[in-house]
Amino acid sequence: MALLEVSNLGIAFGGLQAVSQLDLKIEKGHLYGLIGPNGAGKTTVFNMLTGVYKPTEGNIVLDGNDITGATPEAISKAGIARTFQNIRLFNDMTVNGDLVQRLLRQKRPAQPGCLRHVDRYPALAVFP
Repeated sequence: MALLEVSNLGIAFGGLQAVSQLDLKIEKGHLYGLIGPNGAGKTTVFNMLTGVYKPTEGNIVLDGNDITGATPEAISKAGIARTFQNIRLFNDMTVNGDLVQRLLRQKRPAQPGCLRHVDRYPALAVFP
């Protein structure tokens, strides 16, 4: 069974169908990317997966549990979280250092092991 399974996912804003009939399976232990031109719906897909937007059609199943339409907080607790593009990063820090600083500034404690996979990507340790 896939860790994340999305079937027939879609969202419409008024008369505009932003995403239609998206199907995908994410297997545990694999790295995936979502690419496409500006306006293709990439951010909208992430917003649906993380609960920022509620899909108008389809299902999102995480580790066997249907999370379609759940709140961002519930989805984050279930294991999916996102960051937002921010052009005001710490210029003199590595990506890893920047992430650690952001975790330290949270109002609630970080989840144990939240950075445990960063060491799998040594380039993050030196990427400014």
